[in-house]
Amino acid sequence: MPSVVILCTGNSCRSILAEALWREETRGLWRCASAGTQPAGTPHPLALAVLEEDGISVEGLSSQAVADFAGERFDLAVIVCEFARQECAVFPGALRTVYWPFPDPIQHASGEEVTEVGLQVYRTARDAIRRRIQHHLVCVDLEQRLNRVIDQLPGDIPGPRRDAYRTLVSRCCIALDEHDVWSKFPTIVAETMGAFGWDWNGIYLLKGVVPQRRLELLHAAGPPVCNTIEEQPDSQPSGMCFDAVQQGSILVASDVASWPGYIFCDEESGLRTQSGIARPILDESGEVVAVWDLDCSKELNPADALLMDALLEGYGASGPPRRTG
Repeated sequence: MPSVVILCTGNSCRSILAEALWREETRGLWRCASAGTQPAGTPHPLALAVLEEDGISVEGLSSQAVADFAGERFDLAVIVCEFARQECAVFPGALRTVYWPFPDPIQHASGEEVTEVGLQVYRTARDAIRRRIQHHLVCVDLEQRLNRVIDQLPGDIPGPRRDAYRTLVSRCCIALDEHDVWSKFPTIVAETMGAFGWDWNGIYLLKGVVPQRRLELLHAAGPPVCNTIEEQPDSQPSGMCFDAVQQGSILVASDVASWPGYIFCDEESGLRTQSGIARPILDESGEVVAVWDLDCSKELNPADALLMDALLEGYGASGPPRRTG
């Protein structure tokens, strides 16, 4: 059973809400606890009230101290306030500690009397915490699904490569959980798969209209390459990335030199590209809006494309890459 402990200062409002909501969202399949660095002694009446009005059990909820959990092990510790973060930046018994700051409802609804104004404040806190938990659980579910994909990948996959797949999935899902969906993606890929010749990868945004579209580089990891790729007119070969755009599916080249119209950046970048993958990224309506591109100096394993296809499909469900600023 996975486990989580939510840490706050008083363990009367935000962490109490998070404990009850986490238990509710996971239907009791997680072991959930909460604690405070300076526990108030009892849960706040307004926190209990907004839980009960949502049909969430408050049975067993109590204000406890961080010290009460000394020596216990948790998969995850979530710190929900700045003061607790200052006093306990990392929970010693957790495999991973994260910081999810939420405004303190006590600052906006003084006193313990259950009033309509107070209920509105605590409902806002409850709903914000619920949404954050739901997002985290989506990321957990994606990691579990992708690990099942890794378990079932066909062919001969050496142990180090399969281990790298798992590391890649884990790090990507952590980035997704932190709402840093695309900017870190190429760097994570390069750091986990670089030993296998994955020397450059990047995300190109699709711009313009047919027949004069272009791919503009957004995020990348590796030496400098082509910042813009132009679509060629009159059905002329436009390279592997535009072929992926036009076909709307992942493409794999075991020998890029034999790919019609392949665009080499090796001379300028110092790359020695032997093989590659191009995978279109779709928006919510199913339209291609970007392409993930890989330049590899070694032979690809057939399972590489299967994993990246599944990973990018899961990543894209949170929204396509966009240029900001």
